[in-house]
Formats: sequence, structure tokens, C-alpha cells
Amino acid sequence: MQTKCRQRTRTSRLQRGLSVLSVGALLLLAVLEATDEGPLLELSLVNVMLTGATLLAAAGYGLRATVRVSETAVRKTRPLWTDNVLRFEDIQRLHLPVTTEALWLYTEPNGSPDLSIEAQSFERFGSLARRVLRRLPQHTEIQDPAGRVEHYRRGGDAAGENQTDDG
Repeated sequence: MQTKCRQRTRTSRLQRGLSVLSVGALLLLAVLEATDEGPLLELSLVNVMLTGATLLAAAGYGLRATVRVSETAVRKTRPLWTDNVLRFEDIQRLHLPVTTEALWLYTEPNGSPDLSIEAQSFERFGSLARRVLRRLPQHTEIQDPAGRVEHYRRGGDAAGENQTDDG
């Protein structure tokens, strides 16, 4: 599906920081193993490889995950995962949960979210939520028990705009 992407939102500083820590831990593990100072004596090679793969996946997610909002669709891309693409015309329901600041998008009236976007994972969440809300079709049911929708529509961020530089 081709959609012209207008705006891209990358991961938050917290997510990128955790990714850098993962890269550092992976490098430390590699150096320790290369110098025979590492935990290979206590751990099996399989455990070391699984730990390294997990750290690499965490680093890739935090540094490369994005959400793109176009005129016709919202796309969440993450390394090692299949891209999630939802056309706005297919969205039946939007839920803003009380327990966390997020957007849960559904293409069916019941069931699990087809796409979820969490504020703690992506920068400028208020702006992202506003762009998604503007493009929802009229028939979309909006469930907002926390009362955040109007705040987003006015241009705010419920938890304070988590601004970062656009590198």
C-alpha cells in the first residue's frame, strides 16, 4: 500500500536512551568475551548469544521505530516486526485508556487493538494524537474515559509535551 507520508514521529528520548544503554551493554559483553574475562565460564554460549540478540533488538527498536501519519493512513514501523498500517477509513474505534497515555486503534468494534501508540515510546505525542484525531472518519467511535480528546484537539499534551530535537 502506497501512502504519501507527511509527518514522522520517532521514539522518545527515554526509548533512545535505553537503546544506547543496550548498545553499550552489548559492546561490554563483546569486549569481556573477546578478552576471556566474560561470563562464558558461568553461562553457556547460547545464553550469551540470546542476551546479545535481545540487547541488539532493544537497541534497534529504540533507535529505528517510527510512526508516520499521512492523509490516508497511520503507519507504525519497528525493526524486526511487520509494519502496522491502518487506513483511516478502516478505523472503527479509537480508545484512549485511563491507565496509560496512548491511542488504541481498532478496525473491528470488539477485540484487541490493531495498532497502539504509547506516549512514553514516541516523542511529541500530543501533536501525533492531534494529527490522528483530525483524520478519523465521522463514523469512528471514540472512547475517552480520561477526557483527553478535547485537550489534544486544542493542541495540548495531557502529560506535558515531551519535546525533543528533530535530529
